[in-house]
Amino acid sequence: MLKITEQAQEAISSIVADGGLGEGSGLRISGSGSNGETALDFELAEGAVDGDSTVTSGEARLFLDETAAAVLDDKVLDVHAHGDHFHFSIDEQ
Repeated sequence: MLKITEQAQEAISSIVADGGLGEGSGLRISGSGSNGETALDFELAEGAVDGDSTVTSGEARLFLDETAAAVLDDKVLDVHAHGDHFHFSIDEQ
């Protein structure tokens, strides 16, 4: 199962709050790929889409499509600040 660091929890909660969506909203991660590589896309979502897994950690809520759930299984989602923006990273547990 995906683990979310405290820094990533805070970033996700902030993104969702700034997005102005209602209660129960979160960050949705979907996966797509070609040539054996998977790209992950992040977007604000009011809720899970059919087939999504929901991961809640602290106040952070993530919705993962089937591809993202498989790629992120047994990983750690972290965030790194870079001036006025940040980047998510995915690390092994």
